[in-house]
Amino acid sequence: MDEQPGAGAEPGRRERRKLATRQALVDAAVELFAEQGFEATTVAGIAERADVSTRTFFLHFAGKADVLTEGGAARVALVFDVLGSPRPGETGTELLARAAHTMVDDYPQREARLAWLRLRLAAADPVFQAGMSRRRSAAEAQYAAFLHERFPAELDELGAAVVAAAVMDALYAAGLVSLRRGDPPETVRAAMHRGIDIALRRLRQET
Repeated sequence: MDEQPGAGAEPGRRERRKLATRQALVDAAVELFAEQGFEATTVAGIAERADVSTRTFFLHFAGKADVLTEGGAARVALVFDVLGSPRPGETGTELLARAAHTMVDDYPQREARLAWLRLRLAAADPVFQAGMSRRRSAAEAQYAAFLHERFPAELDELGAAVVAAAVMDALYAAGLVSLRRGDPPETVRAAMHRGIDIALRRLRQET
């Protein structure tokens, strides 16, 4: 798998091989994180499990923690896909809540495992949790800007920021609580849905 394609390889074939190698690294990392924990897992171990060189690993990821952020851009894009299709009569707050529910529901199985590992690691590792918080805050700022632009009569700049933080932080906090109880992935997912619903009810009461 670590063999490089020849110079005459078709661009499409090279891209498929690149994506296959990247996915093999993600799968290997998920397996090793689950088997022996994040701290005990090394980049060399991930590369060996994926049958590639350590150099190849670093062509795809800056470090082992970056494997767990795989799919982040796709998750943000999924939220924006929903935000771009409001239903008749739907408020901006309701729209964001629906987008958050969709994000929780629409993970493919592999991505669901990554999400579960991210939350589990964040519950145990303050440094990783801080990094996740920074990424989440950046995404929330994008959602808030979109909501303010699309629903200016309902949400001013401050209101949009509060709504984005309330919905997304509730989702995350509920997932952490569920993980600390030792719940399985599907129960964690249900807790995240409940967190979104609680945030939505409270936001409705305050408006």
